[in-house]
Formats: sequence, structure tokens, C-alpha cells
Amino acid sequence: MSTIVLVGGSFLGAWAWERVTPLLTAYGQQVHPLTLTGFGDRAHLGSADTTLTTHARDITAAIEYAGLREVVLVAHSYGGAPATIAATTIPGRIARVVYLAALLPEPGKSLFDLTPAPVVEAIMETVRDGRIPVMSDEIIDAGFGEHGLTPKDRAWLRARGVGQPIGTYRDPAPADLGAAQRLPRTYIACAADPGGPPRLPDLDVITLDAGHWPMITEPESLARLLDEVARS
Repeated sequence: MSTIVLVGGSFLGAWAWERVTPLLTAYGQQVHPLTLTGFGDRAHLGSADTTLTTHARDITAAIEYAGLREVVLVAHSYGGAPATIAATTIPGRIARVVYLAALLPEPGKSLFDLTPAPVVEAIMETVRDGRIPVMSDEIIDAGFGEHGLTPKDRAWLRARGVGQPIGTYRDPAPADLGAAQRLPRTYIACAADPGGPPRLPDLDVITLDAGHWPMITEPESLARLLDEVARS
């Protein structure tokens, strides 16, 4: 049995893993899906002061408070950034970091620093009350290839998703991420995502036949793969 901590991407809380968590539990895994500040049932805690650092601290606090060790830290999409910072802070508690179609931060840079300027400008035009709103159908269809989200999936996502605090994309990562980079790391690339996985040394890459949100669209395949990775 492994201890698996699940971190969702933008707009998502622990609820986004509801189709995966019972499957992993049935495999005998100990599973801890997290909700970061400003999302899900913690939406009321989000503010202009919610940053990438806030979310990294959410992850470290959850792991430390529960006394978890030998953690397989699974991070989806945006969640790859705070998860990397958290792993840098508490590497002794992390057995492996698993990136699921995830963003990897770069030392000393914000996520906006890693994003083309026209895209940043387009995002900023949508910001309301300090949050990037949950994506429209047009943005999802234009940016995420054959994502596999059904109309029912999209309605479910929008009913529970919460806008992303803008500070999470403006806050730079620490200048030193070496402790996380020295941990065993696996990257699960979603085949339907545009572009390819990052090409980095010491990063094992596995391709899953799914769109960007496999915890919603392909929970059985994702759970099976996470179980295999956790046992490796």
C-alpha cells in the first residue's frame, strides 16, 4: 500500500477526484485528495493574497499535519507548480512526484513568466474580482484538443469549479527547486493534449490515452495507472 496525495489543477478541489479516489482505495491505496485555498469548500478563503506560495503551503501543511511519509504526490495541470515547491520544502516525506498533464515551474519565475505575452493579455482580460473564471466551452475546445469532456462533465465541472486566484500565476517559484528535482519523478502525458511532455533528464514519461482531465473522463484508466506507478 502507498500513500497517495492528489492535487488538482486550476479551478478544481478534492471533489474533482471523486471518480478516482474509490478506485484507488479498492486497489488498497491510502488516498488523500486535497482542496487548495480558494477552491471547492475553501473557496471563501481565497483572496488577492492567495498565491502560488499559499498553495504550496497548503500541500506541505496537509502532509505534515497528517504525519504522512513515503508520499506519492500526484499533481494535475496547474497543481504541478505548487506540488513541486511543496516537494522542495519536505523532500524527506515524498517518495515520488507524479505530474499529470502538469505545469512544471522554473526557478525564480512565475507561471505568467512562462506564458506567451498574448496569452497572458487574453487571460488578464477575463479576470474578475481577482480571479480567472472557469473556462468557457470555446476556450476548452480551442486549447485542449480531444479532451473528452461530455456536456454532463462540463456542467459538473462548472457547477463546482471556482475561479483561479490571479496571484497564483504572478507569484514566482523559489530560486532553488533542486530538492524536488532530485526526487523520483514520473510525468503522465495525456495523449489528446496539444504539444508534448517536457523533455527533462530523470523524468520518466508515460502516455495515457485520455484528454486533459482524465480524472473526469477516464477514471478507471487513470486509477489503474496511478496504482501501477505508486507500486513501482
